[in-house]
Amino acid sequence: MDRISPTILLLLYFVVVLRAQDVDTTQVRKDSVQYIIPIPEIGSVEPFGDTSRSMNARQITYTEYRSLYDIIGAAPEVFMRDLASVGQRNQFFIAGIDDRNIAVFVDGIPYNDHYTGSMNLWQIPVDGIERIEFRTGAGALFYDGKSGGGAINIVTKNFNNTRAMTRLRYSQGISGYTNTDAMFAQNVLSGVNLSFALAHYGFGSNKGNQNYRARFYNSNSDSWMFRSKIRYTATQWLNLSFSYTYDRTWTGLHGGVDYFNTPSIFDGINADVKNLESYEKQFNSHYNFTASYYPFQDSTMLATLSLYSFGRLREYRDEANRIVFGNGIFIQQDFVSTGKGAKIQVLSNLSGIRLLGYADLKRVQSNDIVTLGAKTEIPSGTFFTVAPFATIMDDQEQFIANGGVEGTLRVHPFVQLFGAVSQNLIHDYSSTVTINANISDIDVRSRETYSIIEAGTQFTIPDLFYGKITVKRTTQYDPVVLDTMTFSSSQFPYDYFFPSQFTFNTLSASGHLQWNEFHFEGSGNYVQQPSIQRFGKKPITLFPEITMKGSVYFHGLLANGNLDLKIGVRGNYYSEQTGMRPYDIYGVWIPSTELSFGPGVSLDFFAIGKIGSAYVHLMWENLTANQYLLSPVYPMFDRNIRFGLSWEFVD
Repeated sequence: MDRISPTILLLLYFVVVLRAQDVDTTQVRKDSVQYIIPIPEIGSVEPFGDTSRSMNARQITYTEYRSLYDIIGAAPEVFMRDLASVGQRNQFFIAGIDDRNIAVFVDGIPYNDHYTGSMNLWQIPVDGIERIEFRTGAGALFYDGKSGGGAINIVTKNFNNTRAMTRLRYSQGISGYTNTDAMFAQNVLSGVNLSFALAHYGFGSNKGNQNYRARFYNSNSDSWMFRSKIRYTATQWLNLSFSYTYDRTWTGLHGGVDYFNTPSIFDGINADVKNLESYEKQFNSHYNFTASYYPFQDSTMLATLSLYSFGRLREYRDEANRIVFGNGIFIQQDFVSTGKGAKIQVLSNLSGIRLLGYADLKRVQSNDIVTLGAKTEIPSGTFFTVAPFATIMDDQEQFIANGGVEGTLRVHPFVQLFGAVSQNLIHDYSSTVTINANISDIDVRSRETYSIIEAGTQFTIPDLFYGKITVKRTTQYDPVVLDTMTFSSSQFPYDYFFPSQFTFNTLSASGHLQWNEFHFEGSGNYVQQPSIQRFGKKPITLFPEITMKGSVYFHGLLANGNLDLKIGVRGNYYSEQTGMRPYDIYGVWIPSTELSFGPGVSLDFFAIGKIGSAYVHLMWENLTANQYLLSPVYPMFDRNIRFGLSWEFVD
């Protein structure tokens, strides 16, 4: 798809604004824009849960981001393998488990890709997010039975505004990077609100003599995303909503810098890449109808029923028709997945005992998948709480049953001890899962299961400090390692490798110190990972054992309260690794022994200021121009500057 200037979005935006003026708003109040809905917690995977494990819209606004990857990557326990290439699927780990087994939900609906198990977070527009819920550790297995690394739920925005509201965000940076999001919302009938938005991001150019160039050759990307929602507040206790999202993306897949034939891999002008021709097109659509029932406003009883469907198409192309001297490869491969389902979730609080249950019944391709979960939280006075849970998942090819328990002990008003354990109880799988399968049969189901035990403490000094320390042991049974090398003596090359088990021992610590308007926050992770040896090669380190990140910033009001400013620096440290690299044809990740790299260090400057209804944001990445990698061989920017503006208008 040809690159279209974001100016077109601006024109569309102002058309929407002018059209909104035709609505009679003379009888409404000046403060009629509301960001909360009559029934709270809609879209949550754990309504009325621990708010310390979520990130709200204001926090997101004061984070300078390109995509959801930037926000998820800043979470304390996450290592993000950034490809420094807009639109490409990054990889992230939580406690050693990669994103194939980290569940991603949008309004409680599962979004992980049918083929790869992961999700390209570039395809979820950040400006449409009201809250992000993070769940890690042993308790994360509750949410879908396969989320051994964690669960991330995106709660989208809902509006209740009788006056027309519009919002525009525009950001740009080097190498032709742009990101634009234009949104409109208004009540169109009594109790009926309509919102929709159009978003675009681009990187590089494919016009003229640019040779599909962004920072490197064949690294450009272009994406359009549309989202819409209509919500009807039937009564104060019944809410109906229907949402539709669609995106289409074209992304060059250069395969990384050619390390052995490039004098300087960080020279974006002269560096050679491995593939000048391959690219992917993605087309995704999602529908979701949800009915929410909230009978008593003074209780935490809530029931939701969601009917959903999706259609996804990924086209991989390496067609030898974009340059004069190609690589001699001709590949046209399509990955199509469709699905539909129904999910019901019920929360109740009876006699102080909190009950949460869900049932998700869906059909993906020709497979019927049933997932059931139940959890109860039983308090013992004000000092101790225990929460047992169980999850069952049956997808016709395997049956999994997990059980576990979480507990907290408040030893002091400001000190809390916590622990959790989860264990796979039953695992019955068909032969199609257990046999080594060629990577061309990417539809094979992962048979991985988990045993997780963790303990830790969190402590608070009111208005000054918050800290958390966690130790965790995760055992991954029958892990699936995707590779392109032969692990079998058979005459056929097998691309799935099934060791018996992997064990990850993790120590995580995070803290936030606030002194007036000055903030000091940071986190560190040590992950002792299993020894993995690629066939006939040296041992490999899939991801850095030690990662650290932190920031120092000022966030307060200046100019007589007219400027709300957040300004500071942030830094990251990554220890040595051999890493993993994307296997673009299938959109998966495989181990790499191409080189060892690290440690890597980066220091960034950021500033976000709010003046009236406008936000101004600036990010200067890698101030010291350090040369480092997070994946072989995708060099991070030596310096990268992004800036932009956000406006919000009523009428």
